[in-house]
Amino acid sequence: MIDLDLSTATSLIQGRRLNLIRRGADGSLVMSTDGWRLVSVSDEALTLTADPPAPPDHPPTVIPLTEIKRITWDRLEKQKARSQVRFHLQCGDRLTFSGRLPDPPASV
Repeated sequence: MIDLDLSTATSLIQGRRLNLIRRGADGSLVMSTDGWRLVSVSDEALTLTADPPAPPDHPPTVIPLTEIKRITWDRLEKQKARSQVRFHLQCGDRLTFSGRLPDPPASV
């Protein structure tokens, strides 16, 4: 597992279709059937929206920057092409975005 800064994390996921897994601090697990894309990065939040066939009024996933405790990247041992960027939130929840992501730069 490699720790990432916000800029590196957003550059890894920008323009890519991602799967989303939400792991709650309470142990809950929700796997989205939609594909997600990063659509905006502001001084306040990251916003991701679901690709069609999700309905156009599907609510976006908004991650307030103040809620992010840590961002990590990893590739599971059995996976050759897919990797994950995880947003570990202050509340203990974790949002995992996985897809065909590039490796982070060696200097991160």
